[in-house]
Amino acid sequence: MLDLSVVKMQIDQMIDDRRLLHYDFEKKLAIALREFKRWSGRWRELSEKLSRSNTSWLLPDFLDGLGGAVPFSAPPDGLSVAATDGSQIYPDRHEVAPCFLINMGYILLHYDSGEKPIINSKPMLFYQDDDIVQEWDGVKTYVNQESVNAKRNALELTELTELSIAAKVLGHNVVSLSDGTLIEWALEGKPRDYRSQMLSQIIASFDRMEQENIPIAGYISQTGSQELVNALKIGLCPTGGLDCKCCPRKSEVRKVRDTLPLKDENTEISPIEGVTDAMLMRCILKPYQRTPIYRSNSKILRDYGKHWIHFFYVNTGDEIGRVEMPRWVATDSKLLNLVHSCVCDQIIKGRGYPVALAEAHEIAVVRAADRDAFYAFLRNAFVDKNFEARISTKSFKKRYLSI
Repeated sequence: MLDLSVVKMQIDQMIDDRRLLHYDFEKKLAIALREFKRWSGRWRELSEKLSRSNTSWLLPDFLDGLGGAVPFSAPPDGLSVAATDGSQIYPDRHEVAPCFLINMGYILLHYDSGEKPIINSKPMLFYQDDDIVQEWDGVKTYVNQESVNAKRNALELTELTELSIAAKVLGHNVVSLSDGTLIEWALEGKPRDYRSQMLSQIIASFDRMEQENIPIAGYISQTGSQELVNALKIGLCPTGGLDCKCCPRKSEVRKVRDTLPLKDENTEISPIEGVTDAMLMRCILKPYQRTPIYRSNSKILRDYGKHWIHFFYVNTGDEIGRVEMPRWVATDSKLLNLVHSCVCDQIIKGRGYPVALAEAHEIAVVRAADRDAFYAFLRNAFVDKNFEARISTKSFKKRYLSI
């Protein structure tokens, strides 16, 4: 029997601990806010510190400042918004055939024109030997979830490019939105030939969009990025982060970290450890305002050539969103303002999230029932074609012996 009296004591302790943590976090956020305001007028000095630092923290570059809120302006009349999103059925080695499926949802919304939107999905089945068994850096590997995700990301941009250019040919003023980051973080550390193949489609899409002067942006919800906070950490560091690997504070932290029940500013490298950019921007930005443009310094962007990714944060009213775009969009004030106004207008229409991206997701999403129906259809098709195929014993037991 559960002894609720003992549980209640533990719950009370948990609440007390959480209260202390909350108080500790408020102190950290206050320090971060103070530092953000302090460096906003001295951002060039902070930028020089960042350039001299030797740290593993991901740090941004400032193009036109650290602070300052840019207000939202209404988008122009007659705007069209293109969006894509993808979902997938991963390969299952216990099924009758090695294959995987990517379902692409795409949408084109026209405003002030009276034209009907284009809403559709496009399933793509991959089963050829080159799709299933791949060779990178001389090593053959079976396709996995990570490589399927990379292929899906590239296809999302390819389909978005085709949709956007087709709309422009018909005379529409188009803004293109992608769900999630434009930075292929997962490719860092991968074999060079693998990175090159995955990125070639993405770079080709950016090239075509630049040629057509169609702005493209990726919207990230619930971002946990800390690039701005990391910059403030360097600003707080007495050595300016000149050599974080040999930081004397690390040894001090190790000595006391395990001796205290709760963390305080003496048990962490930085007094603002744990604060994110989104938490900080909630104190800075009013609804629909954005930050200045920052440049990301992710290592994978060295392979992006001229399409280096930049970003800004925007207050959606419900959260702080992160908006990413290639350099040619970020450095063109007209296109940049168009992206800002379009994203905010889409958020207003979607009540907290860009409506075009929400619709594209609903069209693309593959649910568990869809996956089960796909594999049932696959097995029946092999039977109808009189083609012998076998599922694994494990799959058979899971499917039939549990009934």
